[in-house]
Amino acid sequence: MTAPPPRVAVVGGGILGTVLSLRLAGAGADVTLLERGPSLGGLAAAFEFDGHRVDRFYHVVVPSDERMIALAQELGIAHALRFSPVGVGFWIDGAMHPFNGPGDLARFSPLSPLARLRLAAFVLACQLRRDHAVLEDKPLEPWLRRLCGRELVERIWRPLLDSRFDGRHDELPATYLWARTNRMRSARRGRAGGGGETMGCLVGGHERLIGAACDRARELGVDVRVRAGVEGLVCDEDGAVTGVRVDGADETYDLTIATLQPPALARLLPKVHLGLLDAYPRRHLGVVCLLLKVRRSLLPYYSVNICEPTPFTTVVETSHVVGTDHTDGLRLVYIPKYCQSDAPEFTEDDASIYTRFTDQLARLAPTFRHEDVVAWTVQRAPLVEPVHARGHRPRTAPIWPGVDGLALACAGQVYPRLLNGESIIQLAERVAGEATQRLSLPGTPAVPRAPVTDAA
Repeated sequence: MTAPPPRVAVVGGGILGTVLSLRLAGAGADVTLLERGPSLGGLAAAFEFDGHRVDRFYHVVVPSDERMIALAQELGIAHALRFSPVGVGFWIDGAMHPFNGPGDLARFSPLSPLARLRLAAFVLACQLRRDHAVLEDKPLEPWLRRLCGRELVERIWRPLLDSRFDGRHDELPATYLWARTNRMRSARRGRAGGGGETMGCLVGGHERLIGAACDRARELGVDVRVRAGVEGLVCDEDGAVTGVRVDGADETYDLTIATLQPPALARLLPKVHLGLLDAYPRRHLGVVCLLLKVRRSLLPYYSVNICEPTPFTTVVETSHVVGTDHTDGLRLVYIPKYCQSDAPEFTEDDASIYTRFTDQLARLAPTFRHEDVVAWTVQRAPLVEPVHARGHRPRTAPIWPGVDGLALACAGQVYPRLLNGESIIQLAERVAGEATQRLSLPGTPAVPRAPVTDAA
């Protein structure tokens, strides 16, 4: 008689949990995906915004996102991938400057000619470096000063880092800017002459990818349950995890994989295992994002780097990439402020956020008019990005923490790569592969080769 397949519970239905469930089912596991919310997606979910379905937060695909592109092809939605040339702006000294390739760098008057040369040399050095190990314990700002000089740090890097990390970036290792520079390398390779960047999206948003992955997972037998009242993990007397308590009932599983960030995971772990949280980053950033739907484009740029104090971190006009077919010709502009969950923006009145943010927006985009705003909303997420502090050990929390029946996989284990859909899919497929071996599943998680795409 053939033994029944091992039962696996995946707790959390974001991109990570959904792709992980798909891969485990493909390898032969009996998978249950448990999501507390009303729908899958997590931070990549969409919502109804004044008659149009749009992403809660902005997302982008770059040509080097091989796993994302391969998964879209596998699920039959690769035709929905769109890549577009976009521009980037720099706001500094009260003026906007284009920053799209060597020509714009050569004309970038806020920096001296020497500082411009040092910036170009720094970007090239990051892109040529493949081994990040020597950067992990190097303080970011002293490393930048040595490579870039005082002017570049004071004028560009420090203001950008202060804005992105809520005024606290002293704990960051040098790997942060190395990883960011390398992610954007393929975006610039896609442009003739090296000018500007090429960025992409899935028509229908990341929600479309999650929906297609969920449909395929269901075809493979995954029990996908939303609005699941997950109350905690169940342990035996020896501390092994034997299942999940859902809506007051204990469900038994051979393996439980929690895909939650540490603050949420703390509510599920039995007291005996709370020490596992010590391996995760201590600090997390959240985001408060004003989303505008406007009648006309505000800026010729997809995004803006802001090098002076402002109430928000950047301006991202996603319509330059996602188009306007799904919004009846109206443009979407995301204005995020990255901050800790105890920042005043999380309790500030939405109307106050709108007023403060748009007052500053009018400086950056002189064509902005309140009468052009068709609709607006404020979206908040207190847990978006872990901050991997220099010197923290272990560098990433273990997937297999030494507790029988338990695996842990979440955004806090993405390092040194930046946190995005590509890195999350990579983590999901890694965990699925390791779980397949540990459970002695008959199959292997099907991970297709990324297609060769013409990003331009």
